[in-house]
Amino acid sequence: MSRTRWTTAAGLATAAVLLSGCGTTPGVAVSVGDHEISHDRIDEATSHLCDALGEQFESQGNVVPMAVVRQAVVRLLTLRSQATQIADAYGIEPGSTYADDVEQRRRSVASEPEEVREDYVLLTSSTALANDVAERVGMIELEVQGIEEPTREQVGQAGVEVFNTWPDANGLEVDPRYGLENVDGQLEPVDTNLSVAVSDTARSGLEEQPSVAFASSLPANQRCG
Repeated sequence: MSRTRWTTAAGLATAAVLLSGCGTTPGVAVSVGDHEISHDRIDEATSHLCDALGEQFESQGNVVPMAVVRQAVVRLLTLRSQATQIADAYGIEPGSTYADDVEQRRRSVASEPEEVREDYVLLTSSTALANDVAERVGMIELEVQGIEEPTREQVGQAGVEVFNTWPDANGLEVDPRYGLENVDGQLEPVDTNLSVAVSDTARSGLEEQPSVAFASSLPANQRCG
């Protein structure tokens, strides 16, 4: 089937000032069904992803605000948790397509330290996991509906429907500081900035794809690349 696309880091929005916590348990960044992801885990995975991608960014002359990387991490860890819980509910395991994706990504960062390598693979293979699970649960749903020999499009739509309705049925809450909200079953960037961006630099930080110049102007611990 044609693969459903879940957006990762590219095109994520960031904000100059982000709100801190309400809506989730203290210390919890994301609540996904019965799984909680801590702020510390988000910070750790963000640091590891930046370490893994930093050399690539530098070779491309690219600099990315750390807030953008952090949003990508939140979305990918959330997607992985959701896919894992859906797979458990349907009693299925990811197949060879996902396994091949994991192996390919593992080879691409073979020289990185183990903790960086493991988080890079975990994060960047999340979309492949979700696609694999969506295809399998789509087939199951259509079989239950009595649809024989479904098209690839029907399977894809059925799988996506399971993913999109899952958060409302099982719960999905994200700390507002990450600038994300649940929109039709997927985490999407939102402007959670209460201050008015009055300078050109501040406005650059609120663009959907912050410029390299803006990212380069950030302190070293707030940028990747």
